[in-house]
Amino acid sequence: MAPLVPLIATMKILVLFALIGISVAAVDYTGHQVYRSYPTPGENELLQRFGKVFELDFWSDYRHGDDFVDFRVSPELRSKVNEFLTKNRINYEIFIEDLGIAIAKERKPKLSKMNDDSFDYFVYHTVDEIDEWITSFTKDNSFASVVTIGSGKSYEGRNMRGLKISTGSDRPAFVINCGIHAREWITPATCLYTANKLMNEYNMNMTITHLMNGVDFYLIPSSNPDGYAYTWSNDRMWRKTRSKSDMCDTCIGVDPNRNWDFHWGEAGSSSDCCSESYKGSVAFSEIETKNQRDFVESIENVRAYIDVHSYSQTWMYPYGYTKSPAPDAAILEKIGRDSVSAISSVDSHVFQTGSISDVVYVASGSTADFFYSKGIKCSWGAELRDTGKYGFILPEDQIGKGAEEAFQGFMVIAKNIPLGPC
Repeated sequence: MAPLVPLIATMKILVLFALIGISVAAVDYTGHQVYRSYPTPGENELLQRFGKVFELDFWSDYRHGDDFVDFRVSPELRSKVNEFLTKNRINYEIFIEDLGIAIAKERKPKLSKMNDDSFDYFVYHTVDEIDEWITSFTKDNSFASVVTIGSGKSYEGRNMRGLKISTGSDRPAFVINCGIHAREWITPATCLYTANKLMNEYNMNMTITHLMNGVDFYLIPSSNPDGYAYTWSNDRMWRKTRSKSDMCDTCIGVDPNRNWDFHWGEAGSSSDCCSESYKGSVAFSEIETKNQRDFVESIENVRAYIDVHSYSQTWMYPYGYTKSPAPDAAILEKIGRDSVSAISSVDSHVFQTGSISDVVYVASGSTADFFYSKGIKCSWGAELRDTGKYGFILPEDQIGKGAEEAFQGFMVIAKNIPLGPC
């Protein structure tokens, strides 16, 4: 009778998907669980080796401040993982009991066709819906215009477009990038929310009006459109790009936040093409990273940049590639503290600030380090909600507060552009 249990569970998931109008992705995560383990540094080395052999999907890297590691476990591997953790006396808990159910509950039904007036900013949208929204939004808002990101096309030929929100000319610029890691859905939603709030509150909110009259905002809602599309059609947990390479015939895709030409290929990235943190065959091997680089470098007077991720509630500055402090660390620490204070005013959520390497882990070849090296002093990497209860599967009912938290952090950075520190 035992085989009936996973069969019944699978049927329940399929029925739940059907009821809420969601097509079932090719990868079925029914019965998969997300563990949070608490290893010592030595135990973490064992865990990483074990994970590489059995291809565990690590959701977080080892952070010496918190000393935990999150990873997904399939039903087939559960007994082996439990045996390994018990044998090595590594404490753990289960954060997500059934990832398939969590994915099914992540979204709610939405209108099949929306214009800007009916567009719902509190649900997740496909890459095509986001691209249509860019066209509609810029038609309906005189201060918003469409911008092309580099060549304008991804590896698979999808549009790479963004927005410029400007009330004048010759303004310093703030670039907000979202969606570089495909499975982090809260980030494209945050870019859309930010654009809409800026436009809605211009001439209504004195602070926002003042900032918009002094700063040009550039927003890239989805800088990895192929990967993002794949999370909707095939694998909700996909992270990387979708490129194929002659260097690797077993796996595809590159981690686009390890592909930048500043200390590329050093600590915190992988040369294993099947790894989630694969750095690519060369720096800027990915058209998506080249497009974003060329786009940002084409903008005159960029004074701030932020790459928006999830999850873990952090607001970070360079460096990621080394524990050595960046020259502007003191200034950035002050802005970071002000940012997390503003963020906590929304819903009392606590964010950490500090350098990327200190707050989370050492990671080379990242956007924030690259643009900092190019003279953008206020370069940031953010990790939005939550701290692990939902992880990448943040329910839609948290988009509003989550995006508002990010928005308040963005505004603190923006304030430091005309004032001078940035």
